[in-house]
Formats: sequence, structure tokens, C-alpha cells
Amino acid sequence: MGAALLLRKVAKAAVLPAGVATRRRSGDVVILLYHRVGAGEREIDLPLVLFQRHLAYLAGRDRVVSLDEALAEGDGVVLTFDDGYRDFHDHVLPLLVRHQLPAVLYLSTGLVDGEGGRGDGEALSWSQLREVVATGLVTVGSHTHTHADLSRAGERKAEEEMRRSKELIEDRLGVACRHFAYPGAVGSPAADRAARRLFASAAWDAWRTNRRGRIEPFRLGRTPVLHSDGMVFFRAKARGMLDAEALAYRALRRGPWRAS
Repeated sequence: MGAALLLRKVAKAAVLPAGVATRRRSGDVVILLYHRVGAGEREIDLPLVLFQRHLAYLAGRDRVVSLDEALAEGDGVVLTFDDGYRDFHDHVLPLLVRHQLPAVLYLSTGLVDGEGGRGDGEALSWSQLREVVATGLVTVGSHTHTHADLSRAGERKAEEEMRRSKELIEDRLGVACRHFAYPGAVGSPAADRAARRLFASAAWDAWRTNRRGRIEPFRLGRTPVLHSDGMVFFRAKARGMLDAEALAYRALRRGPWRAS
């Protein structure tokens, strides 16, 4: 085990006891945040075998609901995936279908093959996205067009990023784009004003369980699922017990989505 991986596990174990008092209760919503599956080498990228175990666990022991259902009823676990790479179609989608689990894909439309000039085999195509939508299990939301840092963007720029992404999704896929997630889990008051004009919800905060009676649709908290979680810490996250992991990353002044 590498030093960085060991340090991450030690940090999780150190804050886990505090999670006993803050574990998920009836009416709370845990929104799990995934990135790539079966591809990539970052802390936020998961091996396929581990992801398979995650979904099997959730399908057998928890209540996984759509984001719309969670917002309406305020209870359960929501699966969300950011960016829009091909591994979502190749690895994630078949498992969602097998277990019949709903999910949200927050799409950075500039990454889609043919939009951003990528053409590198990594990006989803619009035809693949249509297959994703056709399952009836996946809601496609916006993650801006260029994966922009909205903490530094003015209101006009933020709205341009959101609107372009929203319109592309609706035009190309023929579905309403009602939900938004801030890249890097960072935003600003200006971006918040734009999001409220265009969407029904916005995922903003990281490492925060959404508590019954205090669920703010435009300040939704999500829990990043990381390679170093394994199964023990993943189960704790699904129960809302590892929000305090954020303290370690705040101390380091960096998020886990940055390369080690």
C-alpha cells in the first residue's frame, strides 16, 4: 500500500467514530458522487470490480432513488456521475440496468465527441447518450459546457456555460435538463443566481449529507466516492457517516479530484 493511500485510509478511520452521531436517518438524503469507472488513475476513478461491489451492496441493502424522488420525498440514496466519458456507457450503464437502479449523469457537453473536438475515444457520443436515456433509468443534467470553474465566473459567463449545456442536452437528446452540478463542487453567488433561473436543483457542496427538513435544492450536498474507500468506508459514506472526511482535504487545501 502506497504512502498516500495509507494516509487517506488513516484519515477516514480517524473521523469515522464521529459519524456514528451523524449517520443517515429517515428522511435524510445521501447523494453519492462518482466520476470514472474502469478507467483513469486518479483517487476519484474507481476500478470496475469495486464499483460492481458498490452497486450490488446498494441494490441488496439500501433504498436507491432518483433525484426527483429524493427531492420530493426526502429519503434514500441517489447515484450521480460527473463529466461524461465513455466508461459511463460501457461499464456503468450495464450495471445500472442489471440492478435497475436510477442515476443522474451530470454532463459537461463540451466533452461529448463532436462538440469539443476531442475524438479521442474517451468521450461519450450523442448516440451513446441516446442509448443511456432510452433505458429510462438515467436523468441527464448539466455540468456546464466546458467544465468551467464557476467560483471565478461572473453571472453572465456562468449563465452562458449553463444555458449552452442545457440547450445541447435538450436539443440532442429530446429530454428536459432540470438539474445542475458545479464542477469541482465550487460556485459563487453569481453562479447561484444563474442556476436558479435555469434549473430545478443544483448540487454544490461536497461531503455533506442532506438532512431531513433542511434540504436546499440549490445547495445540494454530495459525497465523493473514492478509490481509497474500499467497501468499509463506502458503506459508511452511504450511511452518511463520513462527511468529516472533508476536514482532511480542507487541511491539504485540495480536493481528491486533483492528481496526486
